[in-house]
Amino acid sequence: MRVDHGTREQLGRWMARLAEGDREAFTPAFACLQPLLERFCARLLPCREDAEDAAQAALLKVFARASEYDAAREALPWVLGIAAYECRTVLKARARRREASETEGAEVVDGAAGPEARLLAEDLRHALAEVMGGLRPEDVETLEAAMGERERPAIPGATFRKRLERSLGRLREAWRMRHGVE
Repeated sequence: MRVDHGTREQLGRWMARLAEGDREAFTPAFACLQPLLERFCARLLPCREDAEDAAQAALLKVFARASEYDAAREALPWVLGIAAYECRTVLKARARRREASETEGAEVVDGAAGPEARLLAEDLRHALAEVMGGLRPEDVETLEAAMGERERPAIPGATFRKRLERSLGRLREAWRMRHGVE
């Protein structure tokens, strides 16, 4: 991106006038900066909408911080530094949105939402109820107690764990016999 020497000097004069509070310099400075910043941001950001947003945010910051501009220095690097910062901000925001959408997608896959996931979960509950209906009553009681659906029997912890292990083994075997998979 090339900016000729005359444009650089004129931009420096307009920014110096803005820094002094001269509002008449706003329109010519804006006319010079807008296409320049749009081209600059378009080179840094692949998405046209993001580039436009970054250029607009940079313009707002340049004019909001015009009083901070040091007229002894060149204006173009100062302005492009602000624009580069805005481009980095847009890229970081896009990365955060991508991470958030990946997390949301994982929730849907895990069955937290969506009609298909709810239907699948309901089918699994019915299949489990069918298989558990074929187990011994003691195994069903032990499994329900382990899932918190029933009060745990007043037996030592080791005894309960052993009963649970055996009940789970019988449940797996019954599931495998009925559905062919664990």
